[in-house]
Amino acid sequence: MSSNFNRRDFIAAGLAGLGAAVVPASADAAPASAPGVLPVRPLGRTGLMPTVLGFGSGSRFLRIEDLGESERVLHRAVELGVRYFDTAYNYTVRGQERESIKRLGRFLIPAHRKQIILACKVEPRDAETAKRQIDACFSDLGTDHIDILHFHAVGGMDDIEGITAKGGALEAYRSLKEQGAIGAIGVTGHAGSKVILEAMKRIEPDCVMCPQNPGHSMPNRSGGEFTDDVIPYGLEHGIGLLAMKTTGQDALIGKTEAPVEQLIRYAMSLPVASAIVGISSMAVLESCAEIARTLTPMTADEMKQLRSRFMAAAPPAATLPYLTPGYRDGLPTA
Repeated sequence: MSSNFNRRDFIAAGLAGLGAAVVPASADAAPASAPGVLPVRPLGRTGLMPTVLGFGSGSRFLRIEDLGESERVLHRAVELGVRYFDTAYNYTVRGQERESIKRLGRFLIPAHRKQIILACKVEPRDAETAKRQIDACFSDLGTDHIDILHFHAVGGMDDIEGITAKGGALEAYRSLKEQGAIGAIGVTGHAGSKVILEAMKRIEPDCVMCPQNPGHSMPNRSGGEFTDDVIPYGLEHGIGLLAMKTTGQDALIGKTEAPVEQLIRYAMSLPVASAIVGISSMAVLESCAEIARTLTPMTADEMKQLRSRFMAAAPPAATLPYLTPGYRDGLPTA
């Protein structure tokens, strides 16, 4: 996976389009993937090289009720070259706690642990509770190492205060990283870019994951401009960037004449290491893998035009479920 594509090139490519669009270097400048693996990109300074398509195993994945089918989808993802898998402690369904983690521990980890980058998330802000949840994650996953452990759904300054306080969860995360149990510390959030930016400054994570879609990038969107705030700061400070909510939890599908494939391609065209997509079926997996395999990044003009289509449609903020009041990440409706 060696390449002449370095962090300086990645920053230059990203900063060149800020304000109108942010696009990575051309596809042929990306790091070479191993045979059979989808294109990969560097995740900041972590040393990790996730595939441009990440497998989201949250509420969309949990819509696959048949466990046999969910197993087939996970194995097929690896077969198609996906090497980044994302899960969380509170991804549950119908009261079945940690259902996503348990599926990965049962079907994915035994056969493919050495091939994949495994990312997990827990929500407690205090060290003691966080450690209990993390222990449960290790047990359910059946692994002694998690490549990325995120602070899940950082949504306000109170979260940051709790995480960084004496006895806060950051102490537990750093201890586990020193022990080698986790490889990188991450932050996720979707409520506002200013909150994530402050978390990046105070927590100093190795990577961040936040919404990246043309609907959220509208100027009147209450969630803020993640492309204008988070991306340039991450590129400047070597913090790895991950995209989520690439289709606005499906709320953006059908809002304009733009096909859903353009939503996925839009996220992959940003200077992010991976676009995490909720995989709800084998068909979705196959389609997204094909987009990643044949990806030609959008130009700045193409991205601007796509955002303009959603601006003209002017969907209210409520059409993005993760921006609605009382939203909790990981619940069955997430």
